[in-house]
Amino acid sequence: MTAAKLIFVTALVVVMAASCSAGFLDYIFPTIMTEYYNQVPTKEGYRFDLKDPNGSSREEIGVIMNPGTPEEQLVVMGTYTSYDEKTDTDTITMYTADKDGYKTRYQIKNRKLSPGALKSAAG
Repeated sequence: MTAAKLIFVTALVVVMAASCSAGFLDYIFPTIMTEYYNQVPTKEGYRFDLKDPNGSSREEIGVIMNPGTPEEQLVVMGTYTSYDEKTDTDTITMYTADKDGYKTRYQIKNRKLSPGALKSAAG
């Protein structure tokens, strides 16, 4: 009797899954908008690119170094840029991750032009 209940429940789940609308499935499993996102596998590893409409972006490259040897390792290099509307600044973070750990460097850029730059641009 238990096997019959299991088969009935499984059949019920299959029928319910088949009858779900795409909108409901998109609500449960949201799709990634491919116009902002790109991931490409390469022979050596992968490339990843993400650009948000708000100006933030992320680019990353993963490469397998010394494949097939005991020294094989994945090296990941990339940048992440974020924009802060309140301060009108971009923060650019460059990073590398390998067997020696995670290392970052960052740079903060103010988008506003200085008064001197505005004067020289005006002539």
